[in-house]
Amino acid sequence: MQSRRADFVALVIALITALACASLVSVWRDGNAAILLEILVGLTLGFVFPRGAWRWAAILAAWVLVLLLLKVQLVPEPLPWCPQDASSGRVAPWALAFIPIASVYAGVAADWILAEALRWLGFAHWQWLDRVRPELRIGALSLAFVIVLYAGLLLVQPLHPFKVGESYCWDEYCFAVTQVKRVKTIGHGARTIRARGVFYVVTADMETPWWGRFNWSNDAVYAIDYDGTDYRFSPKGQSAMDQIIHSDRSRCHKILGAGEAETIVFDFPENVVQPRLLVRDTLGFEGLLGGLRLNLFYVKPAFNLRYD
Repeated sequence: MQSRRADFVALVIALITALACASLVSVWRDGNAAILLEILVGLTLGFVFPRGAWRWAAILAAWVLVLLLLKVQLVPEPLPWCPQDASSGRVAPWALAFIPIASVYAGVAADWILAEALRWLGFAHWQWLDRVRPELRIGALSLAFVIVLYAGLLLVQPLHPFKVGESYCWDEYCFAVTQVKRVKTIGHGARTIRARGVFYVVTADMETPWWGRFNWSNDAVYAIDYDGTDYRFSPKGQSAMDQIIHSDRSRCHKILGAGEAETIVFDFPENVVQPRLLVRDTLGFEGLLGGLRLNLFYVKPAFNLRYD
């Protein structure tokens, strides 16, 4: 039987998790991280604290209903940099409330299966059988804590620098900046476009050598400088460059082959300090999952653009 202290611990864990999930969705707009967090915690609470499982399920589901009442978007857009019609197959927001309930009772079911298995083994009269459930519960709590702590530390780590020509791979994709040119103008004659500062014409390789297809537009990347200022690609400079190279790859499209060369034009101030290019899909929780698929130690890549 669970003690009152154990019930209090479970209550605190459930409340903290619900607040964390609500913050992940409403502040950081990361619904996938919230869903996976509540699945992990729900399974753990159901397995370790099966008594009163309905309370843990209700608390873990409450944040979904609260945010629905506040009209907060729970289901994120599939690709913010490449909008597509993804209405079919998307989960209804209210259905997210059933995920923690199912997770908690899946944990309860796992605890019941373990109890039945130990009961059937009782004829052997092994003394260590009495310690199996308590030790597995402690192990489950410890494992869940380590997973959450490890993921949190990876997400708050600083950016990792990548030089020109150095490739970063995640999920089923690879990206590398291959060349950076600095010019004041793009185009010829009456079609010449002059930069407010300096145009950085970035050439990059976006590789898709495996089964996955990447939907690219130039908004899939952005730049950041030493002071933390974000820069989107320059629409005027990009349009002029697209006309010169006779390409429309800066617009939203699916990469059909094993890779393609991308050209991105930024308009930076002349004295910009340490500009770095970031790939949106390698950042945040989605980037963490994609990075962990290839390496247990995920890094947040930043591609340096200025070499004087």
